[in-house]
Amino acid sequence: MRVLFVYPNLYTQMGFNHGLASLSAVLKRAGHECELVNLNENLPPVPTHEQILERVRSGGYGLIGFSCLTQQYPAALELAQWLRAQSPDLPPLVVGGIHPTMVPEEVMASGVWDHVGVGECEDALLDLVTRLERGEQPSDVPNFLSWKDGVRRPGTREWIHNRVGEFPDFAALPMPDYELFDTQRITDQKQGWFGLMSSRGCPYRCTYCLNHRIVDRYKEELGRNVKGIGFFRFRSAEAMLEEIRWVLGRYRDIGTFILDDDLFTQNVPHALAFCELYEKSGIGVPFVVNSHVKQLDERVAEALSRAGCRILKLGIESGSPRVRKEVLKRHMTQKDILETVASAERWRLHSSGFVMVGLPTETRAERQETVDLLAQTAIGRFRTSFFFPFPGTDGYRMAVESGEYVPGRELGLTDFTDRSCMDFGAEENLLVEKLGLCMPWFVNERLDRFREAPASRRYRPLVEKVLAMDAQQWAAFQPRIREIDGEYSRAAAAHDELHYAIRYNRFMGVRSDYYLAEEQGQEWHTASARPDQELRQAALAAAASEVC
Repeated sequence: MRVLFVYPNLYTQMGFNHGLASLSAVLKRAGHECELVNLNENLPPVPTHEQILERVRSGGYGLIGFSCLTQQYPAALELAQWLRAQSPDLPPLVVGGIHPTMVPEEVMASGVWDHVGVGECEDALLDLVTRLERGEQPSDVPNFLSWKDGVRRPGTREWIHNRVGEFPDFAALPMPDYELFDTQRITDQKQGWFGLMSSRGCPYRCTYCLNHRIVDRYKEELGRNVKGIGFFRFRSAEAMLEEIRWVLGRYRDIGTFILDDDLFTQNVPHALAFCELYEKSGIGVPFVVNSHVKQLDERVAEALSRAGCRILKLGIESGSPRVRKEVLKRHMTQKDILETVASAERWRLHSSGFVMVGLPTETRAERQETVDLLAQTAIGRFRTSFFFPFPGTDGYRMAVESGEYVPGRELGLTDFTDRSCMDFGAEENLLVEKLGLCMPWFVNERLDRFREAPASRRYRPLVEKVLAMDAQQWAAFQPRIREIDGEYSRAAAAHDELHYAIRYNRFMGVRSDYYLAEEQGQEWHTASARPDQELRQAALAAAASEVC
């Protein structure tokens, strides 16, 4: 069978979809053909609805499969509805991904889709395609909501919600189908950054993430405990090295590998095995991994450093102990965060933190705690986003219960880096937006609370000016943020003042010693502007006396 995948990835970050690449690889291994319509403005020309319809009509496809996040679902639904209106004899329309997994009944109730996929669907989609190819009208395939007898009945609830099957054996899956995407073009657009995955799953239950709901669904429908469902899975180091060598032989100008695993450092033997093999391979391409503040084993940190890990990413999310504990279910103290950042940099790993603003029940003082924690850690870089309530998560429920959630507003956003979909009142909404878009300036202004930092005096008038702006003044000011940031950053760098600047994208604050070393073609950890370790130890000592 010929299968057409559609990825409605418009007006958000351009990237490679690991799920679609894996689904395609499984189908191709079984002898099916797969193609992709990747809708992204960074990969022009973006095909029109009419062009997609013509491709569907002429392609001889037996199935059209969409994959989407919540932010992408409105575009997927609109396109699917339009295709239905133009051509009633379409092949089956299937949708999967995060949004359908979280709220499958809601998605099925639209009446547009023939099948709605839940969870990881490599085995299930192959079963569905095989049975459709045989001329069957399957309604009992695991992981899918399907219409009874294969007949859509819009306006009714006459569908079957099949329980999930086993998680796919990740180690036995074929290598992702990188050829499904225009991977060389994507790699060029991302300046040589290339995503890989060596594991699936996460043991934590952060309220804003989908993982806790996936675990709950599989536990309930399979009737097993967490350990029994086998959510956390790994691909062997040998298989990963084989994949990496294939990728390097196929695509040019790869400068950095991104291990997109939720938590690469969680399984110590797995992390050590990969690092040892990668170091011995002599590949030499630097890589980036995700870690947890409380799960950075010193042996792993050392191995990562030896193997060529460039950046260690940490989910901090909030500087407020209360918000982390009560709202996010991220159980870590200020001391944990400070020690892990210090440990990373001790092993010459550039530290990177994810933080959010505009969280449910978050106070103004707690937002300031996030600014202060970033300043106190002197973390290498940080990425700021606005809290996004993914439907179906505990975070979504908390947002609704807080009274700060605006129903449906999240469906009007294509990402979570431009603005918030919450409502804290006009004054606080304005502050949240300013923090989200200018976080490096706010952090710079607070640096001198924790170390000698001349840059604080430089940025303080700028922060005061931003805080004094009303909504109209702020709207007029926003287009100049990157320009003004460049002016201030150049002046601070000229005076050898350690600071954060907006670099690489509009939501990333990067410490000046790192980006200046990069611009000069030097290794960051040998640059003379590296923060004084004694100041780090002083920050740790101060944190040790706090009640967290």
